[in-house]
Amino acid sequence: MSAASQSRQLNLDELRRLKWLLGGSMALVSLWTVFFLDIEALSLVAITSALIVAALGWPQLPGRVPALVWKLSVPAIILASAADFYLSPDTLPVLIRLAILLVLYRSISYRRKREDLQLVVLGLFLIVVAGVLTVSLGFAFLLLLFTACALGFLFVINLIDAAETGIARRTEASTAWTRLNFGNFLARLRAAADWRVLGFATALFVAVLVMSGVLFLVIPRFELASGFFLDRYITRKSRTGFTENVKFGDVTDLVRDESVAMRVDLTELGGLTERPYWRMVVLDEYLPGGFRVSPGLKAELLRSQNINQRILGRPPGRSVTSVGGVWTFYIEPGVSRFLPLPGSFGVMRLRDPVPIQTSPGRRLLALRTEPMAMSAFQVEGVEQTAQLTDSRFMQAMADARANPGRFGEHIQYNPLVNLVGPTGDKNEAVLTRLVAEIEGGVPRAAGEFARRATDWLQTHHSYALAVHLPEGEGKDDIVRWLDSSEPGYCEYFASGFAVLARAAGHPARVITGFRGGVLNAFENYYMVRNSDAHAWTEIFDGKSAWVRIDPTPGSASSVESAAAQAAHQEQDSTWSARFDSLRVLWYRRIVNFDSRTQVQLLEKARSLSQDSTAAVRAKLEDLARRVKAWLGRPWNLARAGKAAGVVLAGGVAVWLARKLVGWLRRRSWGWFRPRRLDPIRVEAGRQLGRLRVRRGGQPISAGVDSLHGVVEDLRRLRYGRRETWPEPRGVFKRARQAINAARRR
Repeated sequence: MSAASQSRQLNLDELRRLKWLLGGSMALVSLWTVFFLDIEALSLVAITSALIVAALGWPQLPGRVPALVWKLSVPAIILASAADFYLSPDTLPVLIRLAILLVLYRSISYRRKREDLQLVVLGLFLIVVAGVLTVSLGFAFLLLLFTACALGFLFVINLIDAAETGIARRTEASTAWTRLNFGNFLARLRAAADWRVLGFATALFVAVLVMSGVLFLVIPRFELASGFFLDRYITRKSRTGFTENVKFGDVTDLVRDESVAMRVDLTELGGLTERPYWRMVVLDEYLPGGFRVSPGLKAELLRSQNINQRILGRPPGRSVTSVGGVWTFYIEPGVSRFLPLPGSFGVMRLRDPVPIQTSPGRRLLALRTEPMAMSAFQVEGVEQTAQLTDSRFMQAMADARANPGRFGEHIQYNPLVNLVGPTGDKNEAVLTRLVAEIEGGVPRAAGEFARRATDWLQTHHSYALAVHLPEGEGKDDIVRWLDSSEPGYCEYFASGFAVLARAAGHPARVITGFRGGVLNAFENYYMVRNSDAHAWTEIFDGKSAWVRIDPTPGSASSVESAAAQAAHQEQDSTWSARFDSLRVLWYRRIVNFDSRTQVQLLEKARSLSQDSTAAVRAKLEDLARRVKAWLGRPWNLARAGKAAGVVLAGGVAVWLARKLVGWLRRRSWGWFRPRRLDPIRVEAGRQLGRLRVRRGGQPISAGVDSLHGVVEDLRRLRYGRRETWPEPRGVFKRARQAINAARRR
């Protein structure tokens, strides 16, 4: 390497001066973030900033401060913080003021590598607190500036650590760098500047910013993936089966899946009239293999798609009895793009504006794509009712019969699809016979038919997860099942009821979603698992509403049984529920839904801080009164002796505690670092420590020729190999004599 290139490199003192500038700049930036907080610390920040700026401009100033001041500064900070804690009603401002004082102390004192890292941690504390409590754009600029200073600071620390050698590396006692001329130092910086290094540093800084942004998006607080164009190139299948096409067996496959599908947090658990039916998908078109969302309904959903964050539910002016307060849904990824609804609602809020599809008449809401991460939304004004008002359906039916040609697959929704069932002579013959058997030969209204058909299904079929369909050429699967006595699961009961109702002339459709769930006994929220997947039916009452019918055996088909089940709501108090409650706490407090939750959390933290501070202050005041009253009582010889005994016992207890701590420390050394447990090495280290005790700013050994040989012998006993040791007792004796003689002089 040439002499010219070597001269361009910064020497060790110049690197230390650069580290001093970067550390002070980082401390200033972290302190300035306090200006965004509404606390009484602005004057302290201004004074601290002025002192740090002075130390940056004249780094030799801290060396002129007496050593006694540096020794007393830490106890003074502790006493000041204790007094501040006692006098202040809030804890957080006290901690911030304490951090400011510590940043001041650490930034204007000469630092070794360990103290440099402490300065970084203190600055990070102020940055994190300000980041939690503010959303200012100015804070974002200071955060970027702090990141740049911290990266440069750590980079220079590593350069110094690699360059230091010998005793200078261990103590960094040299302060020659503080006397460098500031102008010459800046000129050296310009001369030593390497554009390749600066480019690398800039690229590293940009990479940190980019990676931070990517991590923020990859680990989203709520569903963010729907806003990216890449999701349309990813093929996903709902693991619950709740899609536009549901075949027989799709929902039943979930009964064996005990994983959590969603968690629903209610602000008020009282007033629930039934175990909730979490309504998700409306399946209105019959196919031989099951039901599906008709093309007309899908086209209607697609036409309604709009980027929205707030959706109105019920028409304004309608008076209802709402339950549950605010319902917050935390839905696991892969459940469905359709949103579960427990009933009619007043308003829905999503975390962010997203593309959402709506069909108010069918109470159907769906995201554009299935979420790839946990998604969430809130609903208010929930009314638990088995009816869904649809006053326009009768007129739509009449229009469809009068103008059958106006309904194409992707033009307009055809309400007549709710009357279409299995076709073919054999299917129609079986259905006609079964409907006549249910009705008793007399046409029945929708409500009466629903009751009779439910009783007929539960009489002729039992519930089971395994279904064996009898042979029947030319018949659909559901018709063959209805015409047999085979057991079935919820999909067969719901589909069978819908087919029978349509054959009787009553519009009906299959609904899939979840039913019930358990209440977590620790955090009071509904935990709905995939095994709670269910299918039921809605039948039109012939007037203005769709009525929920659940023909599956064991379901709550009446208001009385629903109320009874609601009164005996199952609660989960197992260890798994305890662990799951931690996840909900994370959702509530860390992955919070909106700013209101964050404000409530801050208010609770402030209230807890004030209450705890007041309680501690009250206890201290009570203790002070007790001590004052005890001291004010008349004294006699017996009382003085008793007090002396208490003081003596306290001193003995402190002495024993110190001995115990020392013994435990030596035992830990013997376990982790057996070399340091050697008593000779321990004593040699203690004697060396006594030699380092300063008198007038100089070590005891300074200027005393008789101690030089003792110091070398002690170092061999402390750090050297045993074969190089001198006779230990003689060394310790000479060390004690020399130290005592030096102190007397």
